[in-house]
Amino acid sequence: MSALLVALHCIGMPLRTIRVRLTLWYVALLTIILVVFSAFLVLNLSRNLHAELDRSLVGEAQRSMATLDVQDGQPSLNEETEAPGTGVAITIYDRGGTIPMAGLRHPPFVLPATLLAEAAQGHQLFATAQGTDGAKWRVLAMPAVDNGQIIGVLVVARTEQEVTTALDQLVLLIAVAIPLTLLLAVVGGIFLAGRALNPIARITRTAEHLGAEDLSYRLSFAHADDEVGRLAATFDRMLDRLDRAFQRQRTFTADASHELRTPLALLISQADLALERSRTAAEYRRALSSIRDDAQAMHRLLSDLLTLARADAHQEELDCEPLDLRDLANEVVTALDPLARSRQLTLKFDSTDSVVVRGDQTRLAQLLVNLVDNGLKYTPAGGIVSIAVRRQGDYAHVEVTDTGVGIPPEHLPHLFERFYRVDKARSRATGGTGLGLAISRWIAETHGGTISVASEPGRSSTFTVTLPVLTASDAYQSADTAESTVRRARGTNGTG
Repeated sequence: MSALLVALHCIGMPLRTIRVRLTLWYVALLTIILVVFSAFLVLNLSRNLHAELDRSLVGEAQRSMATLDVQDGQPSLNEETEAPGTGVAITIYDRGGTIPMAGLRHPPFVLPATLLAEAAQGHQLFATAQGTDGAKWRVLAMPAVDNGQIIGVLVVARTEQEVTTALDQLVLLIAVAIPLTLLLAVVGGIFLAGRALNPIARITRTAEHLGAEDLSYRLSFAHADDEVGRLAATFDRMLDRLDRAFQRQRTFTADASHELRTPLALLISQADLALERSRTAAEYRRALSSIRDDAQAMHRLLSDLLTLARADAHQEELDCEPLDLRDLANEVVTALDPLARSRQLTLKFDSTDSVVVRGDQTRLAQLLVNLVDNGLKYTPAGGIVSIAVRRQGDYAHVEVTDTGVGIPPEHLPHLFERFYRVDKARSRATGGTGLGLAISRWIAETHGGTISVASEPGRSSTFTVTLPVLTASDAYQSADTAESTVRRARGTNGTG
């Protein structure tokens, strides 16, 4: 493994890259597998070869016993056994196992006396002996029997040269094959790891080119359903979200600057006009009143901007409690009814059942004021604005409907975007900042609900807020739905 590390370092490949680490782990695991498999192979082959050697000794001994010739109690080997195989030695000892009585190619080693003595007692024993020439011999000692009586000890020995040669060749083959296999594994591992990690390299290159000014780079992997492909797809989706967020931020900044520029320009122009020459007290009063109106418009805009900024940063905390939407909507209607009459409009409220939700009283009142105030602004004199509260299953539905100018269908998908106004009907002249509906959507979604709009151009518009309701066991009516809360909500109101 150290040689592998040196080789990788010499070819200039960084050792800390994922490609090299994957290859090293793969080669290390492959090395362990090959070593274990090779050891198992050598041990298994050695056991089988020695077992085969023992079987050959038994066969040789049986042939020798079959041709054993005994005369006057003296055993001798028949002529048929005069040509044993190469490397085979056959000897017959006396009953004491000490004196050779006959034999062919006596083994070049000294047998242990205990081995011959036990064989003379009728046991068949195997042993391994070291020859005088340094070679190992496998020995079989067994009793020589004639007519049921032990007349001596038959010893058959065979050299282990063939077994040793076969095992040495196998070990040599393994010693050559394993390094070559590991070398091929290194080359193939680096190549395959490089192919597998190419998408990550592309992700890295793409990330290096990214900046807040240009988020248009995409990986766009085709037919990649593996882990890296899913990572690339996730990276592309993240870039899409970042691109949209930066676009919204740039648009938001530009729109906010534009919205603030107009009242500031009016303030400066009115102040300059008032300072051009001496004026009467009434003229100064009118100028200051106009400046105050513009300052209040800027204050509403900045309040709405601060609310959205805190909402985006998840810093706007809600004080949630059980609230009865029917009572809250009734308070909104009561507070805005004078405004409706001043514009020659009818403000209606329709609700019969108590619908309890868990929410922030101030924010929900602000949401309802936004929607009702929008309806009052864009409904001609003599029209009707109505608010209805009802329950459907586990959700409360609040509908604010007006008989105003309506909204063209192409504008509906963008109506809740920040600073978005519908041409003519949603103009700055109405006094809105273009943030009210964006704030209303944030309030609804923060309470776990939704807000939607349906409209018929020239006839009516209906805004629907859906909120989850509380169960009867958890709900209780709020005792503090004061009119001041509604006025406070309207004070922070920004309408679209």
